[in-house]
Amino acid sequence: MYYMKKFIFFIFLSYFTLTIKAQQDPQFSQNMFNILSVNPAFAGADKDIFVSAINRQQWVGFENAPVTTVFNISTPITFMGADHGVGLTILSDKLGFEKNTSMRFSYAYQKKIGESSLNFGVSFGFQNNSLQGEWFVPDGDGFSTPEDDLGAASVDDSKMVFDLGFGIYYKTDNLYIGTSVSHLNQPNVGYNENIETYLARHYYAMAGYRYELNESWEILPSVFYKTDAVVSQFDLNTNIRYNKKIWGGVSYRVDDAIVGLLGVLFNNGIQVGYAYDISTSKIAKGSHEFLLAYRFNTKLEKRIQKYKSIRFL
Repeated sequence: MYYMKKFIFFIFLSYFTLTIKAQQDPQFSQNMFNILSVNPAFAGADKDIFVSAINRQQWVGFENAPVTTVFNISTPITFMGADHGVGLTILSDKLGFEKNTSMRFSYAYQKKIGESSLNFGVSFGFQNNSLQGEWFVPDGDGFSTPEDDLGAASVDDSKMVFDLGFGIYYKTDNLYIGTSVSHLNQPNVGYNENIETYLARHYYAMAGYRYELNESWEILPSVFYKTDAVVSQFDLNTNIRYNKKIWGGVSYRVDDAIVGLLGVLFNNGIQVGYAYDISTSKIAKGSHEFLLAYRFNTKLEKRIQKYKSIRFL
């Protein structure tokens, strides 16, 4: 326990003592079901109302390990003879002393190119960052006190900032390609005069393809890349789907983890998924990720009503 507290202390001390140069957005393994949270151009791209929630419990077994929950909803709309999409993302991310909560609205304009669609999207909203906890200093000489470095032995501050994003998303029946940037305005998060940071721009690239083996089986490879110009994450994934209802696959996150994925789409439109990360880094702790989603058609088909008249009995 002593070494764990010492480890956590050094992480947060190095993270918050001076102005922070970069801050990673939350990490997910089921990125193919979470595109809206990082790319606003995805809003309405599925032509259905799509609601999803993902809960990620990272590095299970570590005290104060990251716990992240994200909720997405998007729908296509038609306005003034053109196709658009709107969406909402609510995210809660907790790591140690820090807890971030954000709400972002997304809008996408859809440009039809034959059978494909090129979408341009923007997101805007607010993010609240908060710090709450007591700093731990190991015994012995050579360690400065929290009061000397941070101005207090404990911290309980929060800051809300306005946040912007932009994205491009291209989609055909079998292919999607997207790129986006979050925290476009790099809002400053100054908790106090001793603890100052900002939300660094994060750049994303994603692509996926659907290859039909036969009427029942499909292969769904995809890639996902994220960087803040300091730290990068690159995921390679392949899912195999049966009858468009059941899928399973494997992802490899370079220098970090191997991920197993499973999922089922029920006839009532409910979709559930699960991912487990096997860490390949020195952290050597696994992570769980749960998906619950619902998709339904926005176009209500007219029902054919039949009745018998007593005149023809």
